[in-house]
Amino acid sequence: MTKKNSYISSRNPTVIWNAVLGILELEIPRPNFKTWLKSTKAINISDNTLTVSTPSPFAAEMINKRLMGSIRKSIKKLTGEKFNIKITIEGSENLKDVQTSPKYVKNQKIQTKSNLLNNKQTFDTFIECESNILARSAALKVSDSPGETYNPLYIYSDVGLGKTHLLNAIGNKLKLKQHKVIYLSSEKFTNEYIAAIRNGKIDEFQSYFRNCDALLIDDIQFIGTKPQTQEGFFHIFNHLHMNKKQIVVTGDDPANKIALKSRIQSRLSGGIEVDIQEPKYESKFAILSHKAPDIGTEVIEYLAKYPHKNVRELEGALNRIKAFSQLTSSVIDITLVDESLSGLKQNKENFSVTKNKILEEVSKYKNVSVDNILGTKKDRLTVNARQLVMFFLKKELNMTFIEIALFLGGKNHSTVIYALERIEKILKKDQNLVKDTIHIRELIYRKNKVKT
Repeated sequence: MTKKNSYISSRNPTVIWNAVLGILELEIPRPNFKTWLKSTKAINISDNTLTVSTPSPFAAEMINKRLMGSIRKSIKKLTGEKFNIKITIEGSENLKDVQTSPKYVKNQKIQTKSNLLNNKQTFDTFIECESNILARSAALKVSDSPGETYNPLYIYSDVGLGKTHLLNAIGNKLKLKQHKVIYLSSEKFTNEYIAAIRNGKIDEFQSYFRNCDALLIDDIQFIGTKPQTQEGFFHIFNHLHMNKKQIVVTGDDPANKIALKSRIQSRLSGGIEVDIQEPKYESKFAILSHKAPDIGTEVIEYLAKYPHKNVRELEGALNRIKAFSQLTSSVIDITLVDESLSGLKQNKENFSVTKNKILEEVSKYKNVSVDNILGTKKDRLTVNARQLVMFFLKKELNMTFIEIALFLGGKNHSTVIYALERIEKILKKDQNLVKDTIHIRELIYRKNKVKT
Protein backbone atom coordinates (compact mmCIF):
# COMPACT_ATOMS: atom_id res chain seq x y z
CA MET A 1 0.00 0.00 0.00
CA THR A 2 1.37 3.42 -0.89
CA LYS A 3 1.96 5.68 2.06
CA LYS A 4 0.22 9.02 2.19
CA ASN A 5 2.31 12.14 2.63
CA SER A 6 0.82 12.65 6.08
CA TYR A 7 2.27 9.40 7.41
CA ILE A 8 5.44 9.37 9.49
CA SER A 9 8.24 8.02 7.34
CA SER A 10 10.82 7.74 10.11
CA ARG A 11 11.78 4.30 11.39
CA ASN A 12 13.13 5.79 14.58
CA PRO A 13 11.26 4.01 17.40
CA THR A 14 11.41 7.05 19.69
CA VAL A 15 9.89 9.32 17.05
CA ILE A 16 7.05 6.89 16.37
CA TRP A 17 6.31 6.16 20.02
CA ASN A 18 6.34 9.82 21.07
CA ALA A 19 3.85 10.56 18.31
CA VAL A 20 1.68 7.66 19.50
CA LEU A 21 1.75 8.99 23.06
CA GLY A 22 0.71 12.39 21.74
CA ILE A 23 -2.42 10.86 20.23
CA LEU A 24 -3.22 8.63 23.19
CA GLU A 25 -2.88 11.49 25.67
CA LEU A 26 -5.87 13.13 24.01
CA GLU A 27 -7.89 9.96 23.46
CA ILE A 28 -7.80 8.08 26.76
CA PRO A 29 -8.62 9.27 30.30
CA ARG A 30 -5.79 11.21 31.88
CA PRO A 31 -5.41 8.90 34.93
CA ASN A 32 -5.00 5.88 32.64
CA PHE A 33 -2.43 7.70 30.50
CA LYS A 34 -0.47 8.96 33.49
CA THR A 35 -0.57 5.62 35.30
CA TRP A 36 0.15 3.20 32.47
CA LEU A 37 1.77 5.10 29.57
CA LYS A 38 3.54 8.26 30.70
CA SER A 39 6.75 6.51 31.80
CA THR A 40 7.03 4.20 28.77
CA LYS A 41 9.90 4.41 26.27
CA ALA A 42 10.51 2.96 22.83
CA ILE A 43 13.44 0.52 22.66
CA ASN A 44 13.73 -0.58 19.04
CA ILE A 45 11.98 -1.63 15.84
CA SER A 46 12.77 -4.99 14.30
CA ASP A 47 10.77 -6.88 11.66
CA ASN A 48 7.79 -4.57 12.15
CA THR A 49 7.80 -5.18 15.90
CA LEU A 50 8.01 -2.10 18.07
CA THR A 51 9.44 -2.87 21.51
CA VAL A 52 8.37 -0.55 24.31
CA SER A 53 9.58 -0.62 27.92
CA THR A 54 7.87 0.42 31.13
CA PRO A 55 9.38 0.61 34.63
CA SER A 56 6.21 -0.94 36.08
CA PRO A 57 5.34 -4.62 35.64
CA PHE A 58 1.81 -3.72 36.68
CA ALA A 59 1.65 -1.18 33.86
CA ALA A 60 2.97 -3.73 31.35
CA GLU A 61 0.15 -6.07 32.24
CA MET A 62 -2.51 -3.37 32.00
CA ILE A 63 -1.20 -2.07 28.67
CA ASN A 64 -1.33 -5.57 27.19
CA LYS A 65 -4.84 -6.21 28.48
CA ARG A 66 -6.56 -2.85 28.10
CA LEU A 67 -4.71 -0.44 25.83
CA MET A 68 -3.17 -2.52 23.07
CA GLY A 69 -6.05 -1.92 20.66
CA SER A 70 -5.78 1.84 20.98
CA ILE A 71 -1.99 1.68 20.56
CA ARG A 72 -2.17 -0.36 17.35
CA LYS A 73 -4.85 1.93 15.95
CA SER A 74 -2.73 5.02 16.66
CA ILE A 75 0.37 3.52 15.04
CA LYS A 76 -1.63 2.57 11.95
CA LYS A 77 -2.95 6.13 11.78
CA LEU A 78 0.58 7.56 12.00
CA THR A 79 2.53 5.18 9.79
CA GLY A 80 -0.02 3.48 7.57
CA GLU A 81 1.45 0.15 8.68
CA LYS A 82 0.51 -2.59 11.11
CA PHE A 83 3.03 -3.09 13.90
CA ASN A 84 3.36 -5.81 16.48
CA ILE A 85 3.83 -4.28 19.93
CA LYS A 86 6.04 -5.90 22.56
CA ILE A 87 5.83 -4.49 26.09
CA THR A 88 8.89 -5.16 28.25
CA ILE A 89 10.06 -4.33 31.76
CA GLU A 90 12.69 -1.61 31.95
CA GLY A 91 16.04 -3.01 33.07
CA SER A 92 15.22 -6.64 32.37
CA GLU A 93 18.27 -8.20 30.72
CA ASN A 94 16.28 -10.37 28.36
CA LEU A 95 13.43 -7.89 27.91
CA LYS A 96 10.94 -10.45 29.13
CA ASP A 97 7.34 -9.51 29.69
CA VAL A 98 5.61 -9.39 33.05
CA GLN A 99 4.23 -12.93 33.04
CA THR A 100 7.63 -14.60 32.55
CA SER A 101 9.47 -12.91 35.41
CA PRO A 102 7.45 -12.95 38.65
CA LYS A 103 10.41 -12.35 40.95
CA TYR A 104 11.43 -9.31 38.96
CA VAL A 105 7.90 -7.95 39.27
CA LYS A 106 8.14 -7.79 43.05
CA ASN A 107 11.55 -6.14 43.01
CA GLN A 108 10.44 -3.42 40.63
CA LYS A 109 7.29 -2.20 42.35
CA ILE A 110 8.81 -0.24 45.24
CA GLN A 111 11.04 1.75 42.94
CA THR A 112 8.15 2.47 40.60
CA LYS A 113 5.87 3.81 43.34
CA SER A 114 8.50 6.03 44.95
CA ASN A 115 9.32 7.46 41.51
CA LEU A 116 5.86 9.05 41.49
CA LEU A 117 7.09 11.67 43.96
CA ASN A 118 7.67 15.15 42.55
CA ASN A 119 11.27 15.87 43.57
CA LYS A 120 10.73 19.61 43.07
CA GLN A 121 8.13 19.75 45.83
CA THR A 122 10.22 19.87 49.01
CA PHE A 123 10.07 21.75 52.30
CA ASP A 124 12.62 24.19 50.90
CA THR A 125 10.33 25.13 48.01
CA PHE A 126 7.21 25.32 50.17
CA ILE A 127 6.47 28.90 51.22
CA GLU A 128 5.47 29.02 54.87
CA CYS A 129 2.89 31.62 55.84
CA GLU A 130 0.12 32.17 58.35
CA SER A 131 -2.41 30.09 56.42
CA ASN A 132 -0.30 26.91 56.29
CA ILE A 133 2.09 27.12 59.24
CA LEU A 134 0.34 24.43 61.29
CA ALA A 135 0.14 21.97 58.38
CA ARG A 136 3.78 22.55 57.46
CA SER A 137 4.94 22.08 61.05
CA ALA A 138 3.02 18.80 61.35
CA ALA A 139 4.40 17.57 58.02
CA LEU A 140 7.95 18.44 59.06
CA LYS A 141 7.50 16.65 62.37
CA VAL A 142 6.28 13.53 60.59
CA SER A 143 9.24 13.51 58.21
CA ASP A 144 11.64 13.89 61.14
CA SER A 145 10.05 11.18 63.31
CA PRO A 146 7.96 8.89 61.09
CA GLY A 147 5.53 6.63 62.94
CA GLU A 148 6.26 8.16 66.32
CA THR A 149 3.99 11.23 66.46
CA TYR A 150 1.09 12.51 64.39
CA ASN A 151 0.26 9.10 63.00
CA PRO A 152 -1.82 9.19 60.93
CA LEU A 153 -1.51 12.77 59.70
CA TYR A 154 -4.51 14.05 57.75
CA ILE A 155 -4.14 17.31 55.79
CA TYR A 156 -7.17 18.88 54.14
CA SER A 157 -7.85 22.06 52.16
CA ASP A 158 -9.47 23.41 49.04
CA VAL A 159 -7.59 22.83 45.79
CA GLY A 160 -4.40 24.72 45.04
CA LEU A 161 -3.37 25.51 48.61
CA GLY A 162 -0.39 23.16 48.90
CA LYS A 163 -1.46 19.89 50.51
CA THR A 164 -0.03 17.80 47.66
CA HIS A 165 3.19 19.81 47.88
CA LEU A 166 3.49 18.95 51.58
CA LEU A 167 2.76 15.29 50.86
CA ASN A 168 5.59 15.20 48.33
CA ALA A 169 7.87 17.09 50.70
CA ILE A 170 7.34 14.42 53.36
CA GLY A 171 8.01 11.64 50.87
CA ASN A 172 11.14 13.24 49.47
CA LYS A 173 12.63 13.84 52.91
CA LEU A 174 11.87 10.27 54.01
CA LYS A 175 13.43 8.90 50.82
CA LEU A 176 16.64 10.77 51.59
CA LYS A 177 16.72 8.85 54.87
CA GLN A 178 16.42 5.57 52.94
CA HIS A 179 12.86 4.86 54.06
CA LYS A 180 10.64 2.83 51.74
CA VAL A 181 7.97 5.30 50.65
CA ILE A 182 4.80 4.61 48.69
CA TYR A 183 3.15 7.75 47.34
CA LEU A 184 0.08 7.69 45.10
CA SER A 185 -3.38 9.14 44.69
CA SER A 186 -6.38 7.25 46.00
CA GLU A 187 -7.54 7.02 42.39
CA LYS A 188 -4.38 5.14 41.42
CA PHE A 189 -4.72 2.99 44.52
CA THR A 190 -8.25 2.11 43.41
CA ASN A 191 -7.17 1.25 39.86
CA GLU A 192 -4.39 -1.04 41.09
CA TYR A 193 -6.59 -2.63 43.74
CA ILE A 194 -9.28 -3.50 41.18
CA ALA A 195 -6.67 -4.84 38.77
CA ALA A 196 -5.16 -6.99 41.54
CA ILE A 197 -8.57 -8.50 42.28
CA ARG A 198 -9.23 -9.21 38.61
CA ASN A 199 -5.83 -10.80 38.12
CA GLY A 200 -5.91 -12.88 41.31
CA LYS A 201 -3.01 -10.94 42.84
CA ILE A 202 -4.65 -9.38 45.87
CA ASP A 203 -2.24 -11.10 48.31
CA GLU A 204 0.74 -9.70 46.41
CA PHE A 205 -0.92 -6.28 46.31
CA GLN A 206 -1.52 -6.19 50.05
CA SER A 207 1.94 -7.56 50.82
CA TYR A 208 3.56 -4.82 48.78
CA PHE A 209 1.74 -2.01 50.56
CA ARG A 210 2.23 -3.55 54.00
CA ASN A 211 6.01 -3.65 53.55
CA CYS A 212 6.61 0.07 53.29
CA ASP A 213 7.83 2.49 55.95
CA ALA A 214 5.49 5.29 54.94
CA LEU A 215 2.24 5.32 52.95
CA LEU A 216 1.25 8.68 51.46
CA ILE A 217 -2.23 8.86 49.89
CA ASP A 218 -3.43 11.96 48.03
CA ASP A 219 -7.10 12.97 47.56
CA ILE A 220 -8.69 10.32 49.76
CA GLN A 221 -12.18 11.60 48.86
CA PHE A 222 -11.97 9.69 45.56
CA ILE A 223 -12.67 6.38 47.30
CA GLY A 224 -15.72 7.78 49.10
CA THR A 225 -18.08 6.03 46.68
CA LYS A 226 -16.03 2.83 46.44
CA PRO A 227 -16.82 0.59 49.44
CA GLN A 228 -14.74 -2.34 48.20
CA THR A 229 -11.64 -0.15 47.80
CA GLN A 230 -12.25 1.32 51.25
CA GLU A 231 -12.26 -2.19 52.69
CA GLY A 232 -8.89 -2.98 51.10
CA PHE A 233 -7.47 0.37 52.19
CA PHE A 234 -8.66 -0.14 55.78
CA HIS A 235 -6.83 -3.45 56.20
CA ILE A 236 -3.59 -2.01 54.82
CA PHE A 237 -4.02 1.11 56.95
CA ASN A 238 -4.64 -0.98 60.07
CA HIS A 239 -1.60 -3.20 59.50
CA LEU A 240 0.74 -0.24 58.98
CA HIS A 241 -0.64 1.65 61.96
CA MET A 242 -0.25 -1.33 64.28
CA ASN A 243 3.36 -1.68 63.16
CA LYS A 244 4.04 2.03 63.72
CA LYS A 245 4.56 2.81 60.05
CA GLN A 246 3.81 6.39 59.04
CA ILE A 247 0.55 7.18 57.22
CA VAL A 248 -0.21 10.58 55.68
CA VAL A 249 -3.48 11.27 53.87
CA THR A 250 -4.83 14.39 52.15
CA GLY A 251 -8.36 15.36 51.23
CA ASP A 252 -10.57 18.25 50.19
CA ASP A 253 -12.66 18.29 53.39
CA PRO A 254 -12.42 17.28 57.06
CA ALA A 255 -12.42 13.51 57.45
CA ASN A 256 -15.90 13.43 58.99
CA LYS A 257 -17.35 15.16 55.94
CA ILE A 258 -15.99 12.67 53.40
CA ALA A 259 -18.08 9.62 52.54
CA LEU A 260 -15.71 7.19 54.23
CA LYS A 261 -16.62 4.21 56.37
CA SER A 262 -16.83 5.12 60.05
CA ARG A 263 -13.87 2.96 61.03
CA ILE A 264 -11.61 4.73 58.50
CA GLN A 265 -12.81 8.10 59.77
CA SER A 266 -12.11 6.86 63.29
CA ARG A 267 -8.56 5.87 62.38
CA LEU A 268 -7.91 9.24 60.73
CA SER A 269 -9.26 11.16 63.71
CA GLY A 270 -7.04 9.08 65.99
CA GLY A 271 -3.99 10.94 64.73
CA ILE A 272 -3.87 14.64 63.95
CA GLU A 273 -6.00 16.55 61.46
CA VAL A 274 -4.77 19.91 60.13
CA ASP A 275 -6.04 22.23 57.44
CA ILE A 276 -4.55 24.78 55.08
CA GLN A 277 -6.61 27.95 54.82
CA GLU A 278 -7.02 30.45 52.02
CA PRO A 279 -4.09 32.88 52.06
CA LYS A 280 -4.76 36.31 53.55
CA TYR A 281 -3.17 39.52 52.29
CA GLU A 282 0.06 39.02 54.26
CA SER A 283 0.37 35.44 53.01
CA LYS A 284 -0.27 36.46 49.41
CA PHE A 285 2.35 39.19 49.70
CA ALA A 286 4.92 36.70 51.00
CA ILE A 287 4.15 34.17 48.28
CA LEU A 288 4.24 36.73 45.48
CA SER A 289 7.49 38.28 46.76
CA HIS A 290 9.11 34.85 46.77
CA LYS A 291 7.87 33.84 43.33
CA ALA A 292 8.44 37.20 41.63
CA PRO A 293 11.45 38.90 43.27
CA ASP A 294 11.98 40.98 40.12
CA ILE A 295 8.61 42.75 40.42
CA GLY A 296 8.42 45.99 42.42
CA THR A 297 6.97 46.08 45.92
CA GLU A 298 4.21 48.50 44.91
CA VAL A 299 2.96 46.05 42.27
CA ILE A 300 3.21 43.08 44.66
CA GLU A 301 1.17 44.95 47.26
CA TYR A 302 -1.46 45.80 44.68
CA LEU A 303 -1.62 42.29 43.25
CA ALA A 304 -1.93 40.75 46.73
CA LYS A 305 -5.27 42.55 47.07
CA TYR A 306 -6.76 40.71 44.09
CA PRO A 307 -9.36 38.04 44.99
CA HIS A 308 -7.16 35.01 44.33
CA LYS A 309 -8.17 32.18 46.64
CA ASN A 310 -5.16 29.89 46.43
CA VAL A 311 -1.50 29.63 45.49
CA ARG A 312 -2.30 28.12 42.11
CA GLU A 313 -4.37 31.17 41.17
CA LEU A 314 -1.59 33.48 42.33
CA GLU A 315 0.91 31.64 40.13
CA GLY A 316 -1.52 31.77 37.21
CA ALA A 317 -1.94 35.52 37.65
CA LEU A 318 1.83 36.04 37.73
CA ASN A 319 2.31 33.98 34.59
CA ARG A 320 -0.44 35.93 32.86
CA ILE A 321 1.06 39.29 33.86
CA LYS A 322 4.54 38.28 32.67
CA ALA A 323 3.16 36.96 29.37
CA PHE A 324 1.13 40.13 28.84
CA SER A 325 4.27 42.19 29.52
CA GLN A 326 6.22 40.22 26.91
CA LEU A 327 3.44 40.41 24.34
CA THR A 328 3.08 44.17 24.68
CA SER A 329 6.74 44.95 25.48
CA SER A 330 5.53 46.82 28.55
CA VAL A 331 6.99 47.31 32.00
CA ILE A 332 5.10 45.51 34.76
CA ASP A 333 3.28 48.21 36.71
CA ILE A 334 -0.15 48.62 38.31
CA THR A 335 -1.73 49.63 35.00
CA LEU A 336 -0.42 46.51 33.29
CA VAL A 337 -1.68 44.35 36.16
CA ASP A 338 -5.21 45.72 35.69
CA GLU A 339 -5.06 45.27 31.93
CA SER A 340 -3.70 41.73 32.02
CA LEU A 341 -6.06 40.59 34.77
CA SER A 342 -9.10 42.30 33.30
CA GLY A 343 -12.23 40.67 34.61
CA LEU A 344 -10.67 39.11 37.70
CA LYS A 345 -11.43 42.02 40.00
CA GLN A 346 -14.78 43.15 38.67
CA ASN A 347 -17.64 44.17 40.88
CA LYS A 348 -20.02 41.22 40.91
CA GLU A 349 -22.98 43.61 40.88
CA ASN A 350 -21.95 44.90 37.47
CA PHE A 351 -21.33 41.50 35.91
CA SER A 352 -23.33 38.34 35.57
CA VAL A 353 -20.99 35.62 34.34
CA THR A 354 -22.57 32.19 34.11
CA LYS A 355 -21.25 28.79 33.16
CA ASN A 356 -23.51 28.75 30.11
CA LYS A 357 -22.14 32.10 28.93
CA ILE A 358 -18.58 30.81 29.26
CA LEU A 359 -19.54 27.72 27.28
CA GLU A 360 -21.16 29.83 24.55
CA GLU A 361 -18.27 32.28 24.20
CA VAL A 362 -15.62 29.55 23.97
CA SER A 363 -17.83 27.67 21.48
CA LYS A 364 -18.09 30.76 19.23
CA TYR A 365 -14.46 31.76 19.57
CA LYS A 366 -13.09 28.29 18.82
CA ASN A 367 -15.81 27.48 16.26
CA VAL A 368 -16.73 24.23 18.02
CA SER A 369 -20.39 23.47 18.68
CA VAL A 370 -21.70 23.38 22.24
CA ASP A 371 -22.94 19.82 21.62
CA ASN A 372 -19.45 18.68 20.69
CA ILE A 373 -17.89 20.33 23.74
CA LEU A 374 -20.43 18.64 26.00
CA GLY A 375 -20.14 15.36 24.11
CA THR A 376 -17.45 12.71 23.78
CA LYS A 377 -15.60 13.77 20.62
CA LYS A 378 -11.84 13.67 21.13
CA ASP A 379 -10.40 15.39 18.07
CA ARG A 380 -7.79 17.99 18.92
CA LEU A 381 -9.96 21.04 18.17
CA THR A 382 -12.84 19.81 20.34
CA VAL A 383 -10.57 18.74 23.20
CA ASN A 384 -8.81 22.12 23.19
CA ALA A 385 -12.15 23.98 23.29
CA ARG A 386 -13.44 21.71 26.06
CA GLN A 387 -10.29 22.30 28.13
CA LEU A 388 -10.63 26.06 27.70
CA VAL A 389 -14.19 25.87 29.02
CA MET A 390 -12.91 23.95 32.04
CA PHE A 391 -10.19 26.56 32.53
CA PHE A 392 -12.61 29.50 32.56
CA LEU A 393 -15.19 27.72 34.71
CA LYS A 394 -12.49 27.27 37.32
CA LYS A 395 -10.82 30.66 37.01
CA GLU A 396 -13.91 32.85 36.67
CA LEU A 397 -16.50 30.96 38.74
CA ASN A 398 -14.22 28.93 41.03
CA MET A 399 -16.28 25.81 40.40
CA THR A 400 -15.02 22.56 41.91
CA PHE A 401 -13.57 19.83 39.71
CA ILE A 402 -16.64 17.67 40.24
CA GLU A 403 -19.02 20.56 39.43
CA ILE A 404 -17.15 21.23 36.20
CA ALA A 405 -17.14 17.54 35.28
CA LEU A 406 -20.90 17.25 35.85
CA PHE A 407 -21.62 20.41 33.84
CA LEU A 408 -19.62 19.06 30.91
CA GLY A 409 -21.61 15.86 30.60
CA GLY A 410 -20.51 13.87 33.63
CA LYS A 411 -16.84 13.51 32.73
CA ASN A 412 -14.29 12.22 35.22
CA HIS A 413 -13.13 14.97 37.60
CA SER A 414 -9.52 13.87 37.05
CA THR A 415 -9.94 14.88 33.39
CA VAL A 416 -10.73 18.38 34.61
CA ILE A 417 -7.63 18.43 36.84
CA TYR A 418 -5.49 17.37 33.89
CA ALA A 419 -7.06 20.02 31.62
CA LEU A 420 -6.31 22.83 34.07
CA GLU A 421 -2.73 21.66 34.58
CA ARG A 422 -2.24 21.39 30.82
CA ILE A 423 -3.64 24.85 30.04
CA GLU A 424 -1.60 26.52 32.77
CA LYS A 425 1.54 24.75 31.59
CA ILE A 426 1.01 25.79 27.96
CA LEU A 427 0.22 29.39 28.97
CA LYS A 428 3.79 29.71 30.22
CA LYS A 429 5.25 29.24 26.75
CA ASP A 430 2.52 29.61 24.08
CA GLN A 431 1.81 33.26 23.27
CA ASN A 432 -1.06 32.32 20.96
CA LEU A 433 -2.90 30.63 23.80
CA VAL A 434 -2.23 33.64 26.01
CA LYS A 435 -3.86 35.85 23.38
CA ASP A 436 -6.81 33.46 23.09
CA THR A 437 -7.48 33.48 26.83
CA ILE A 438 -7.22 37.28 26.95
CA HIS A 439 -9.71 37.67 24.08
CA ILE A 440 -12.15 35.10 25.45
CA ARG A 441 -12.10 36.66 28.91
CA GLU A 442 -12.77 40.09 27.38
CA LEU A 443 -15.73 38.67 25.44
CA ILE A 444 -17.14 37.00 28.54
CA TYR A 445 -17.06 40.16 30.62
CA ARG A 446 -17.84 42.73 27.95
CA LYS A 447 -20.94 40.89 26.78
CA ASN A 448 -22.15 40.29 30.32
CA LYS A 449 -21.78 43.83 31.62
CA VAL A 450 -25.00 45.19 33.04
CA LYS A 451 -25.82 48.70 31.88
CA THR A 452 -26.40 51.11 34.75
